[in-house]
Amino acid sequence: MSSEQITEQTASPVEKTETTETTEPKATIASVAKTDTPVSPTTEQTVAAKSWKEAISQEFRNDPNIEKFTEIDALAKSYINATQMIGKDKVAVPNQNSTEDQWNEVFDKLGRPASADKYTLDVKSDVVPLNEGDVKQFAENAHKLGLSNTQAQGVLEFYKNNMESNAQQSQVDTETSQVQAEQELRKEWGRDFEANVKRAGALAKANMNPDILDLELKSGIRVGDHPELIKGFAKIASMMSEDKIVSPESDSTNKSADIESQITTITDNRKGPYWNKRHPDHDKSVQQVYTLREMLNS
Repeated sequence: MSSEQITEQTASPVEKTETTETTEPKATIASVAKTDTPVSPTTEQTVAAKSWKEAISQEFRNDPNIEKFTEIDALAKSYINATQMIGKDKVAVPNQNSTEDQWNEVFDKLGRPASADKYTLDVKSDVVPLNEGDVKQFAENAHKLGLSNTQAQGVLEFYKNNMESNAQQSQVDTETSQVQAEQELRKEWGRDFEANVKRAGALAKANMNPDILDLELKSGIRVGDHPELIKGFAKIASMMSEDKIVSPESDSTNKSADIESQITTITDNRKGPYWNKRHPDHDKSVQQVYTLREMLNS
């Protein structure tokens, strides 16, 4: 047997083994872009911030003034604004720990006049003329609070307009009350209205201080125009001789004897209204005696 034959017979057959390779799909930029997982705005901002901040050296990157920016446009805008402020007059904002001098420096730079008397305020009003002393006090307070002339004028206008509005409304209320009082008396007195008002007015003016009659009540009506007061004086006048009490032209008015006689008649009646506080005519009787005594002493 030849060597070639021996070799062919003894050689083991070689089996071919097929190797199956499992190839994992490679991730591509396109496949990542097509993922369905949403990217939050915060994540995008963080990635964007890191992308441009990485170009800055670490020395500046971690500075608080840089860290607060998430976009490079915001940093650029801040830089531009800071550059534009160079050379301009700047005012540091005071805080609760600032001194009075520091506050005054700010007030002065913001336009406060040098002193209270330097304010030029328009205080003209045809409705409620402002008192000079009140305006001076207002200016002093405005200066203390650091108000500029424009601010002080604005505050003054606000209060002036309010006072004018209140005064005008008060005038309307007074006129309305007077009309209502007159209507009430006309309805009650009828044809005697004019005569009763005249007698009551003469008696009131002769025995009361005009300043009291001019006092204004809460309702807006003058004391002298109040219907109850007018009716009271009218009743007193009707109980007395008009010639003796009201009219100064009557010769009998100034006769002390007649006046004293009337006083005595009223006060001597111990069971009368003058001494009986529960009597419905008590106040009227007391007022009558008071009026007579005033005339006696005049």
